[in-house]
Formats: sequence, C-alpha cells, structure tokens
Amino acid sequence: MTMPPPKVCERICQLHALMGSANANEAQVARDRLLRLLAKLGLTWNDLPTVLAAGVPTDTNAAPQAVTVAADAPTVNVLDLVVRLIELHIAITAEERIAVALWILHTYVVDRFTITPRLALISPVRGCGKTTLLVLLELLVAEPYRTDHVTAAAVYYLLDRRPRSSLLIDEGDNLGLLRSGVLRSVFNSGHRNGGTISRFVGGWSRKFPTFSPLAVAAIGALPLPLLHRAVVISMRRYAPNESQFRIHRLDEADPALPAAREEIRKWAATCSLASDPEMPPMLRNRAADNWRVLLAIADNLGHGEAARCAATKLASNRLDEDPGVVLLGDIRNVFQAWRVDRIASATLVEALLAPDDSFWNEWRGPNDDCPPRKLTQGELARMLRPFEIWPRTIWSTQRRRGDNSRRGYLRSQFETAWRAYCPSADTPTQTSKIRHLPRS
Repeated sequence: MTMPPPKVCERICQLHALMGSANANEAQVARDRLLRLLAKLGLTWNDLPTVLAAGVPTDTNAAPQAVTVAADAPTVNVLDLVVRLIELHIAITAEERIAVALWILHTYVVDRFTITPRLALISPVRGCGKTTLLVLLELLVAEPYRTDHVTAAAVYYLLDRRPRSSLLIDEGDNLGLLRSGVLRSVFNSGHRNGGTISRFVGGWSRKFPTFSPLAVAAIGALPLPLLHRAVVISMRRYAPNESQFRIHRLDEADPALPAAREEIRKWAATCSLASDPEMPPMLRNRAADNWRVLLAIADNLGHGEAARCAATKLASNRLDEDPGVVLLGDIRNVFQAWRVDRIASATLVEALLAPDDSFWNEWRGPNDDCPPRKLTQGELARMLRPFEIWPRTIWSTQRRRGDNSRRGYLRSQFETAWRAYCPSADTPTQTSKIRHLPRS
C-alpha cells in the first residue's frame, strides 16, 4: 500500500476515533466519511492498522521514520465502539447492550479471571434476534466457535485442542439440557477456571478442560443452574414505531467488524484490570462472581458507573435465583401481606399459587428437570428442610372448645433464614404490628 500524507493519516485517525462516540449520529457520520476517504485513497479497511499507527500529530519537518507509535496501542474506546455496533444491529435495551459489549471484551482477557460468566439469550418466541446476535458475537469475540447443536464430547474435545474458544450455541432449547445432565455439567463446570470433565480414554482416566466463554440462545428457558452462572439477556420483538430501535441489517462482510476486532485485540494486549472491582450492593455471591470481570473492564474503559447501573437493573429483573431462596422470599411476602404470626401449610400453598403468573404454578422440581406442575404441601416441606424449617402443629391464638390443630409454620421459624438469604427486603414488620391469626 501507498502511505497517505501525514495530515491525511491524522484525519483518518480522527474519524476512526469518532466511530466510538456515544452520540449515535456522530458515530455514523464518522464511519461514512471514513469509508469514503479510504475508497478515494484506494485503501481498504485492512490497511487501517498501518495508517492509524502513523496517524498521530507529527512535526512536518521530521523524517517519516522518526514517528514512533506502539503498534498495539488502541486508538478508540473499544467499549463505546462495540456498544455502537450492537446498537446498530440488535434491538435490546441500553443496559443489555453494555452487558453484551462487556461480555464480548471479556473473551479477550478471560485467562486473567477465575470466572467466565455465561451469556444467556432468552426469548419467548422465534424471530427475536437471537441468531443475529450470535452471528455478531462470532464476528467480534476471541476464538469464536458457533454451532446450532453440540454434544458434551464435541465441547471438551474442542477445548482440549483449542483452549479458551468462545462457544456460541444456538437452538439451546433443542439441546435437551433439562434432561441431559452430561452436557449441562460441561457447561456448568466451564464457568470456573480449572473446571474439568474426566473420561476413560485409551485405557486411562483423562481430564478434559471445560473453562471457556459460553453464550447460549434459547426459546423459553434454560436450567436454573446454568442461569445462575449467566448474564441473562431478554430478547423480544419490538414494534416498528419503537423509535429507540432503528436496526440495520447485519452485513457480515462489513469492514468495520474486523477493524473493531483489531482494536479490541490492541486494548486487551495493553489493559490493566482490577482483580476485585467494587460491587453494587445488590450483587452478591454468584451474581457478583459473574459481573466481576465485566465491571473490571468497564472501570478500565471509563464506564464503571453505567456498568454498575446495568448490572443492578438486570439483576433486579431476574427470576433465576435458587428456588429455595425464591420460596423464602415469596413466603415472607405472604406473611407481610397478611400480617400474621402463623399460617397453615395448605393455606400457605394456596397463597403461593394464587397469582396467575406464579413461579409455583409451573414448578419443575429443584433441579428444573420435571414436567411442570403445581407446588404441593409435601414439596414445600422438602424445600424448606435444608433451611432447618419443618412443619409443626399450630393452633389458633384464641383456642376454643372444638378447635382443631393444623400442620403449618410460625413466622419466627423463618426469621434466621430471611436474614441470611433475603437481606434486600424492606424493613421487617415490627412485632407489635403483627396481627395474630385467631383461627387457622
């Protein structure tokens, strides 16, 4: 290639940097102008790294060889750039855009952290953009491997030969994850660095590595253990008049995509990331593990506050907590709404099933692998047993001749578990304001 004059290189560098602008119109105008300028000079997008390396202000009297720019120095905020590319092609919320963009960047630095969060793309029906987003991920992530179906053996043999490949799995609802414990265990174990699967091969027991980034798209739902390890993106269709989503057709040959990938590679080679960034109060335990690498990246690129807001909002929208913890929270809501100090098991189950959209009307068992059914008193007791809460005989507080006892629970039995597992609730009801249930 013929190198343009220094002033033209500077202009190309300026336009390229503006492509990462937070202003969508400014970013689009800069991209269009850059494409026209490259075409006028007879250059392609593949020539950009060389031009950008020379596109810094220089002394016009200095010899060209005197220009020294680090070849791996990023020239644009890569988070702004990736968020913009997602905004152009995928209809998701602003919080989901920053989460997906951070997940893309994390695939380049995954070895620096203990956890690689799964990315779950969930939609209620077909045609919500999941496949398009997976194609965009394939064009941007490190070491992509996209497929519409996969077996457990295919995964761990692939990772044995291509460690840290970014697995992009479509049609997740057809993988049988609710029934296949083998593939589910491979996906779950790959969440933590050092995860392995043992197999008997050639007369010897052999360990296969499973640690790698994973994105799964599915209609409906995925197993709860997998969702606990994931950042969940809710894909849905948007009406044509929803002006905040102006989607362009994804052109896989768009030269902006490999150029963005090159910028990410440069950033990853030079970035310094905190190992334990500050966590929002709402993110605890596994949710905090999932967001740790993402928040470290956001802090490095100057978007820590926006990323924490996104993490908090996405976490508040999720109903993929451990079912036992969900049950504790729902029982607390019943006690607070009814303002009672005791409740019969049958009455409690009726209250849990009362809302039409109740999680417990389509209960699939603690491992999420059973046909949907309504929660029963027996299952309620079994789920509360690990928290050392057992049904007991309860009487009305104003017993009269002829009253019968019933099996049920006292509010006091739950207080310790609520403090340990449901700390984000409002201030508990004061004892003096509890109405004692006269008759169960």
